Amino acid sequence: MTDHENALTEFVQNDLLHGRKVALTGDADLLSAGIVDSLGILRLVAFMEQHFGVKVPDEDVVFENFQSIGAMAGYVSQRLGAKASA
Repeated sequence: MTDHENALTEFVQNDLLHGRKVALTGDADLLSAGIVDSLGILRLVAFMEQHFGVKVPDEDVVFENFQSIGAMAGYVSQRLGAKASA
């Protein structure tokens, strides 16, 4: 797991699952499993912006970017890459 995946997994475990033990893999569908809902997405956006220092524009708040830990980590990496090249 990458550092981004570890941080996101820890956030989901502690803040969205409130410590409930659920096996989270990088490609598990968090939305279909009911682990992440619309409020959870808002909390994840706030976490990404604070923890990683990326801006998440409204148009990027789509299913594909928040479906799994791996998708979120990839999105953060992409935003950080865009930020570095700007």
